[in-house]
Amino acid sequence: MDSRKLLLIKGAAGLLVLWGLVFALVKITASMQPTPEKIRDYVENHPLSQIEGKEARLRAIGKVADMLNQLEPEQFGEFTRDRNRDRQEHFFRNMSPEEQLFFMERRLGKAFSQMLKSFNQMDRDKRKLLVERSLKRMRDNPGRGPAGERLREMDPEIADKITSAGLKAYYQDASAETKLDMAPLMEEMQRSMSRLGRRPK
Repeated sequence: MDSRKLLLIKGAAGLLVLWGLVFALVKITASMQPTPEKIRDYVENHPLSQIEGKEARLRAIGKVADMLNQLEPEQFGEFTRDRNRDRQEHFFRNMSPEEQLFFMERRLGKAFSQMLKSFNQMDRDKRKLLVERSLKRMRDNPGRGPAGERLREMDPEIADKITSAGLKAYYQDASAETKLDMAPLMEEMQRSMSRLGRRPK
C-alpha cells in the first residue's frame, strides 16, 4: 500500500472517530437538557416544605428557575399547559416573599428589579398600555398564549390591578397558580418596555 492510500485511510478513520465523538457529545448534551417532565420530577422530588435552611432552599429554587430558562418556547407552553399542576403550584405556595423575588430575578435576569422600579415610575396610562400590549403579544405567541389566557381567566381585571397596585405588589399577592404564569408576562413586559423606549439600565 503506497503512502497516499495509507494517508487517505488514516484520514477517513480520523473523520469517523471525530463524527463518533460529535455524536456522543450531542447525545450527552441532549440527555442533560431540561425537559418539562424533568422539571416536574425535580419539583416533586424536592418539595420546599421538606427543605430546611435558607441556602438549600435557594439552591432548589434557583435550579428550577435555571431549568425553566433553558426550555424552548414550545416546551414551556407544554409545561404550563400541564393539567396536573399541583406539584408546581405546591412548590410556589411554599416560597416566602423573599424567595419569590429571588425566583423572578433568576428567571428574568438582573434587570428584573430595575424593571419593577421603571414600571412604578410610569404614569397610570402608560402602565396600563404596557400591560395590555404585553398580554396581547402573549396571546399572539403560540408558546406564551396559554399562560396569557390563564392569567386573564383567573383575573379578568389583571391589567387594572397591576396598573393600580404595581407589579411587585400584585405578584406578591397573587395565587401560586398565577405566579406560575407571571414570568412569561414579565418577560413580555421587558420587551414591551424596550419598544416604548423604557429599557431598564
